[in-house]
Amino acid sequence: MIHRLTCSLPKKPWAILIVLTVLTWQPITAQEYRPTLLVPPPYGHSYGFHKAGRFYLRLLLSLGAGFDDPQGIAAVKLKATDDPSTAGDDDELTVYAANSNRHQIIYNRGLDGLAAYGSLGSGDGQFHNPQGVAATEDGFVYVADMNNNRVVCLFNEKGKLEFIRNVGVGELSHPMGCAVDAGGNLFVTDTDNDRIVVYDKIGRRTRIMDGGGKLDRPTAIAVVDFADKWNFRHETVVMVSDSVNGRIRKLDQFGKIQAEITGDDIAMPRAYFAWLALDFYGSVYATDMVNHQVHKFTHDLKYVAGFGRQGKDDNEFESPRGIAIWKRYGQVFILERESVQYYWVGIDGYIEGLYPKKLNADFPGPTIALILYEPGDFRIQITDSAGRLVRNLVNEFRETLGLNNIVWDGTDDKGSLVPPGEYIINVTIEPTYSAKGYFSKKLTARIVKE
Repeated sequence: MIHRLTCSLPKKPWAILIVLTVLTWQPITAQEYRPTLLVPPPYGHSYGFHKAGRFYLRLLLSLGAGFDDPQGIAAVKLKATDDPSTAGDDDELTVYAANSNRHQIIYNRGLDGLAAYGSLGSGDGQFHNPQGVAATEDGFVYVADMNNNRVVCLFNEKGKLEFIRNVGVGELSHPMGCAVDAGGNLFVTDTDNDRIVVYDKIGRRTRIMDGGGKLDRPTAIAVVDFADKWNFRHETVVMVSDSVNGRIRKLDQFGKIQAEITGDDIAMPRAYFAWLALDFYGSVYATDMVNHQVHKFTHDLKYVAGFGRQGKDDNEFESPRGIAIWKRYGQVFILERESVQYYWVGIDGYIEGLYPKKLNADFPGPTIALILYEPGDFRIQITDSAGRLVRNLVNEFRETLGLNNIVWDGTDDKGSLVPPGEYIINVTIEPTYSAKGYFSKKLTARIVKE
């Protein structure tokens, strides 16, 4: 399934700081290979901006307030802002961020600016160090109000947040994470009680998950169910970080632990998996506040790679916190200590090797071992040492994340064996969605036939 984005220009230039819209698809020149999992949007999409720092947040909020210990973030395409007669506005997302030490939620009102909701307190619509945030396309917003031991349910009515109800009063203890599935069910990490509590749309508790008594201070949570239309694998999954954020676990719909991984498993014993998000293919993204990275794992928690390092430049982070992925188009929002960054799910890979390494009459063609960090569409062309095309080996073929073996039988496009000489294997990889058409990777390898 390939999803292409059709979007419009921002009505106001500063809107790119939180809700960044795009022009029509245009291919860009493939850059020199370097490991990457996320890519900044092209200039035409965001006028070169993909990071909003303290200065811009203060300016847009017009209250002199920036981020103060931001935590969870959620991104959603509201039905109320969608025009079903056109695809021109389908990229316009509403993003909610918990500004924890200011006890408020910061969000955008479409393309009309930013707003802040909430204040310190325990009354209706007030917060005391809010943490996780979840949102639905119908306009409901859930906030894990940690120090008030509850979840606050809000509703977005034409760009204005309104209090609806409190959830979990009297049974939650320092809840930190929350997530909603396609059916509107709310999943809350009841941190001090070592469990996940599930509520229905009207706030009634329906079940408890504790991983067979093995959850230990669960914090961040990400959920997807089989009915989600942007769920490639069509499986119900609950991902949760626990044991003081040093471990990520995969639970099934019944709360049974299916897989787990720790910082030790990825040679980062100090890793701190602050917040989690799932993409269209079910891959897990975890922010790491200690190592200033975003880690990517497969749907069954096999480690893929880390992205970023400490700093304030492109592809760098300062204590990344909340992460949200709009699964339909692969838009990624990442909160930092004092800013928010915006990326797309990208593509990466490398040629692990050619087997055999030299060709001859007995072994006329090699197996190409291609590693992908994200499912990708790729093309492979074989050229000779003079750059002449010998064989179109693969044209727009889709492969999965991980190791992929492609065989070239040593023949040209006419079916004849190629003569002795040097041959160049040219691989072009594109994302299957998100940055497709904007971003690609080109890989080459050389092989000699004796």
